[in-house]
Amino acid sequence: MLKALPNSFTKFAAIIDENYAFVDKTRFLEVYENSKTKVSMFLRPRRFGKTMFTELLRYYYDIALKEEADRLFKDKYIASHPTPLKNSYYVLKFDFSGIGSNGSFNDIMDDFRKKVINGIADFLLRYPVFLLSEIRQKVSDSNLNDLHNAIIRYYSDKNAFPSVSLLTDYFIYSLKPLASTKLMVIIDEYDNFTNDILSKDPGMFKDMARKGGQISAFYQVLRACNQDYIIDKIYVTGVLPITMDTSISGFVSENLTSDPQFNEMAGFTDDEVMDLLRQTVDFEKCPFSPEVLREEMKKRYDGYRFADNAENTVYNATMCLNFIRDLQKKNQEIPPLKIFADVNIDFDKLYGYFMLINEQPRKTLIGNLNDSKPVKSNVGMAVKLTSEHETFSYPEGATVLYHLGFLTMMSKEKKESIQNSSLNDEYLAIPNSYYNELFARFQLTMVPQVLQEIETLSDLGKMAVSNDISVLSDMLYRVAGGFTQTDVSREGENQVALTVYAAISAAAGKSFNLTKEYAIKRNGQYVFADGLEENEYLEVNEADFESDNEKEAGDKEKAGNSAAPKKEPVFVSRFSRPQKPKAPSTLRGRADLVAINTNPKGPSYIFEFKYKRNTRTSEMTKDKVREALYNRAVKQLNFYVADDYLKTVPDLRKYVIMYTYGEFFIEEIV
Repeated sequence: MLKALPNSFTKFAAIIDENYAFVDKTRFLEVYENSKTKVSMFLRPRRFGKTMFTELLRYYYDIALKEEADRLFKDKYIASHPTPLKNSYYVLKFDFSGIGSNGSFNDIMDDFRKKVINGIADFLLRYPVFLLSEIRQKVSDSNLNDLHNAIIRYYSDKNAFPSVSLLTDYFIYSLKPLASTKLMVIIDEYDNFTNDILSKDPGMFKDMARKGGQISAFYQVLRACNQDYIIDKIYVTGVLPITMDTSISGFVSENLTSDPQFNEMAGFTDDEVMDLLRQTVDFEKCPFSPEVLREEMKKRYDGYRFADNAENTVYNATMCLNFIRDLQKKNQEIPPLKIFADVNIDFDKLYGYFMLINEQPRKTLIGNLNDSKPVKSNVGMAVKLTSEHETFSYPEGATVLYHLGFLTMMSKEKKESIQNSSLNDEYLAIPNSYYNELFARFQLTMVPQVLQEIETLSDLGKMAVSNDISVLSDMLYRVAGGFTQTDVSREGENQVALTVYAAISAAAGKSFNLTKEYAIKRNGQYVFADGLEENEYLEVNEADFESDNEKEAGDKEKAGNSAAPKKEPVFVSRFSRPQKPKAPSTLRGRADLVAINTNPKGPSYIFEFKYKRNTRTSEMTKDKVREALYNRAVKQLNFYVADDYLKTVPDLRKYVIMYTYGEFFIEEIV
């Protein structure tokens, strides 16, 4: 019998009792207990399933939920591998998700206070023995609704408890005389609201997260209670380390985020995705096998590695559930890659976080991502923001993007594809096609005509059936005037490459596996060459081809500044990049774009892009420049197709796409 898909609001008990699909992560309860950690933090991007594990912790360790735990964990891994601390704690849980970030400072702090009080009320309803006499006298224990309201009213009294830290301190220390059992505190989504504020209003974030502020004081109380042995364990989930690093250093004794033991605790593995598909999809009606669906999900949502030496990658859990849900809604058709459902939120956050990075490191980081180059970083570093005008360094900015899910740790094999890299270094890269597409569209927001064309593009799927890229080429011809002119060839090529990538991904993504900057291998070794001579890596300049008369005319034009055309700004997206006269060596041995057909009987493609900005020169000189660029592209393509894998692709089509002097030239190389 097929099972229904849970949504993000479905609680653990309901999932089991109502027979929803469930991915068993209970083995990590054993791993967590064996780690013997006292104060731990576990960070993962949004949509990964962090909250579900806090539910497992609560049911497994709460002494008041022993009977429910025995029922809910029946037939799960942990049922046959019980641990000594099972259902041996009083569990106090705070959930900081849902706190609004659009109000005033005081409004947000009031919401934070309410969340703390709700956690206390939930605890006291499970353990009425800890009710203060002042509350107990006012209501009957049997009337839970009245009791809940009485608890809320009591701790909401700002005259008695003027701050969150005071009420937390008062409440926890009131448990000490009565508690023979140890206390565990679980904090879910600790930074849910502060992250939104950080990307929109760094000044408010500084006030909110500063040392000595209300948030800092709250965690100081918890740390003091832990040091005083009233709280035995604290488990914290979130997305970014910034709020904790800024407000209270040294709070966390064990960071589980990059521990390889916990790499797969949130998100789904290959096997778990397969199990989920078999639980929820009717394969008697679905025309696709579980393996085909998993491969489609893999290229879209997999690729996350949260420990440098982790063996496996994981998928974004919520995106996998949404994929299956859309599959069912579309009568078992593979759903298109959806970007725009969250695009404004993700774009705004991405832009906000980029603007927190120092200008020059920001340009370098954007340039590296534009070129699909690896990003060197240290994701375990502390990241703080203690003043309104403080900004992040390059490694801090890369760390933020990593924790948000825009980047992930590179595998050992991918590190080997980087020239002059060390396997001991930590490199980050874009994890999957969802974020490649998201970043491509983010970069193209400065050319809205291109984005509009991509949104309305249809019939591009014909290029998966036959060697026909007419729809793609027609689109490029239509948007030619919308591209930004730049003096740097690599920037111009990137505009075109991002456009082609985003178009194929949006309109024919189900038919192709796309790779930007495909690393070339020969005889099992990565090669850092393109089949070009060393001088062919230099920019192609018109002066190399102009006649003496043209050069003289050009010199006269430069001498008369009033007659010379204005130089257009160098700008490829939201952020410009420093000019480089030579292609960086790390890009050698990388094909610009490879599109491998998921149907081996259909054509696959390899594209090489060339660019030259529009300048005043003769048509003869333009033709000579185009010819030089074209010849380089042909050399590169013929070199790339000898790659160990590409030479086995049965129908691989080679295309040169040049955008020179404001016009497109597209040709297949046979």
